[in-house]
Amino acid sequence: MRRVLAAATCLMAAFLASPAPAHATAGSAPAQAASSAVQRRLPKVKVTYPSAIRRGKPGRITYKVSHPDQFTDEALVLQTDLPRGIVSKVRFVTKPKGAKCGAQKRNSVGNYAVYCVIRSLKHTRLTMSFNVWIKPSYRGKFRSGHYWRAVTLDYKGSTRDYLDEITRKDLIGKTWIKVR
Repeated sequence: MRRVLAAATCLMAAFLASPAPAHATAGSAPAQAASSAVQRRLPKVKVTYPSAIRRGKPGRITYKVSHPDQFTDEALVLQTDLPRGIVSKVRFVTKPKGAKCGAQKRNSVGNYAVYCVIRSLKHTRLTMSFNVWIKPSYRGKFRSGHYWRAVTLDYKGSTRDYLDEITRKDLIGKTWIKVR
């Protein structure tokens, strides 16, 4: 009985060590393509912000984008909406290369939009950060919304056109910031 088991074990080991037949390797090509798609990383955006800001001192809001080179679109829009009437000034600390950044009143309500339209996405990481000063007369806390969207550039498209493409679906999150 032992001889039969030893022979069966050797036969099975020889079968497993032999190369796969041609029809089996043709079926493994989609499996290899699927594994390479798994290795492709999805773009992610992380926003950091202060929980409280002192009047007269800046509060820094930072966007970090990982793997923007995986976008199929031509540009990326990052935007923060701040409530009207509380922002004293905004200064950018870090801008990505090839980006057009700024601040403007965005809609009829008068929300203050701080944005960057990034045209060069051939990087593994991008960072946008800016400081916000709040008016000394403001007390309490305020809510800000953070957005991101990949867009396709038009030949005659303006920055305002790209900002108008941002909708509620592009919202990353809303944050409450206390003013001391």
